[in-house]
Amino acid sequence: MFDTFRKANDTWIVKVLFAFLILSFGIWGIGDVVRQRITSTPAITVGDRDITAEEVADRFRRDVERMSQMFGNKLTPEQARQIGLLPRTINQLVDGALLDQAAGKLRLGVDDDTLRATIANIPAFQNQLKMFDKGNYARVLQQMQMTDRQFVSLERNDLARAQLIKAITGGVRAPTALAAPLYGYQAEKRVAEFVVFSADKMPAPPAPDQAAAQKYYDEHKVQFQQLEIRSATALVVHAADLAGTIHPSDEEIDKAYQARLGEFQTAEKRNVQQILFSDQAAAQAFLDKVKGGKANGDGWDAAVKEDKLTSTDLGTVAKAEMPLAELGDPAFSSTGPALIGPVQSTLGWHALRVTAIVPGKTKPLAEVKEIIVKDLVKDEATNRLYTLSTKLEDSIGGGNDLDETAKSIGLKAIKIASVDERGRDADGKPLNNPALTPDVLGAIFQTVQGGTSEVNPLPNNDGYYVVHVDKVTPASIRPFDQVRPQVEAALAQEARSASAKQQAEAAAERIKKGEPMSALAGQLKVETTRPFTRAGGAQTQVPPVVAAEMFRQSAVGGVAVVPVGADSLVVRLKEIQAPEAVGAGFDSARNELADVMTEDLMQQYVLALRKDIGVQVNQSVIDKQFSSK
Repeated sequence: MFDTFRKANDTWIVKVLFAFLILSFGIWGIGDVVRQRITSTPAITVGDRDITAEEVADRFRRDVERMSQMFGNKLTPEQARQIGLLPRTINQLVDGALLDQAAGKLRLGVDDDTLRATIANIPAFQNQLKMFDKGNYARVLQQMQMTDRQFVSLERNDLARAQLIKAITGGVRAPTALAAPLYGYQAEKRVAEFVVFSADKMPAPPAPDQAAAQKYYDEHKVQFQQLEIRSATALVVHAADLAGTIHPSDEEIDKAYQARLGEFQTAEKRNVQQILFSDQAAAQAFLDKVKGGKANGDGWDAAVKEDKLTSTDLGTVAKAEMPLAELGDPAFSSTGPALIGPVQSTLGWHALRVTAIVPGKTKPLAEVKEIIVKDLVKDEATNRLYTLSTKLEDSIGGGNDLDETAKSIGLKAIKIASVDERGRDADGKPLNNPALTPDVLGAIFQTVQGGTSEVNPLPNNDGYYVVHVDKVTPASIRPFDQVRPQVEAALAQEARSASAKQQAEAAAERIKKGEPMSALAGQLKVETTRPFTRAGGAQTQVPPVVAAEMFRQSAVGGVAVVPVGADSLVVRLKEIQAPEAVGAGFDSARNELADVMTEDLMQQYVLALRKDIGVQVNQSVIDKQFSSK
């Protein structure tokens, strides 16, 4: 549960494992576009579990909201049904119920202590001291519109499902014979040499006449479109905005220091040697021999040699690092180097020798005060942010506009006269407004004209924001007379690009006939790429289109003309580098293949559960839930 707070993973197994959790993520504002009809007939029956049509509709709404973010928040429920999202939602509900029942039959699950510890270790519920914070816990559940009972139940089920999936897929390993070809495909590298024919260096073409410019404009009108423009008011508050008013007292600082003392301490360490005996008498006899100087030589080492014993050097260790807990207190009880024992453990009787002590150290408060104050301020700012967000919601819910709300809680409303979805103003210039983060900009374009968004958290719980859209100016095609300079510039660029391509193709023919790349020298420069894989990418500075073309070449010496933007490149394959037979790359490919095999195994297991447990989907009941009244 809530692994969203822990890590991101897009595999099928995790989708199955966590898709059910979307049920807990609150209603995000699709409204009543999907109308609910109450019926006593189950929409889905999975074994002994009935799923109502209302549950399907609620789940579908949440899935639409998540998917709409991928479509720029313009995906409607009707569109989502057209692209097949409803059957996907139904299948996820079915698969979740199947896994829950399978886990139940196997009596999988966790005890209350384990469940409590798991929840306490979720970072979203912890404070700056890395301790479970009831306030954070309550805030997160409130944001997700969940009760404590719902969350605990879902987390318990989630852990049981994780046990089930681990039991089924834990031993999956990809055979070398399957992983090697995949690794070879992924890890093969190539090197190319190339020459750039730049469009910008081509001669400028004659200015187009009226007819040519008009024709180009008519065929490319969308290229000269004025994007939708919006004007809005925003309230944005960051934790840093509140930090200047927070001054922890000396008492609070000292309390936090004491609570975190373990972070600032270096534990005492000792060099410890030990000998294991089967009985107490033998251990005591050895220690007496060393203490009495009866060994023929220097103490411990001489006695070990004479008695043909094995002395184990545990190294310089802290008390918590001792291999057996029973040895910790005795080994750390002396004030200096000493012989200790006999000490009994589950393995037998031990004779111990402490040869050196490295004292522990505690950083004084003065040395770590700045860190503690910073964390206390951040934690208190987070608490105040939550209180402030509640005031925002109450004020807006009470009918106040953003200007009135800003005044009532001591904030300043931000006026955005014009902005498009790229963050530029009506003239196409970047706004460079620090408050206009991607989240705030997204909210402006997700809210209808005259509407006010919800009070939303900024990423990493850094603050809150709310926007009101004052005016929406729809996208429009700018008239020809207004954009003629841009039309002529676009025509000129096309002509230059065509000239660059023509020259590149002529040069490529020369290379194919046997001329070296250096024959293209002059004002042009022959460059060599770094070794690159099929993906190319920024790290190797090889555009993916160039990488793809070079991997289409069957042998060294292959030549191609590759357009990159307005330019054209003559590219020749210079070298093919086969991957090493083994290594981290091979292990990665093997793990990737194992993931695919694991997904297939889980799919087969769920299909088997469908046959064993039984699934019935009443499509007519579901369809009625989505029909208009």
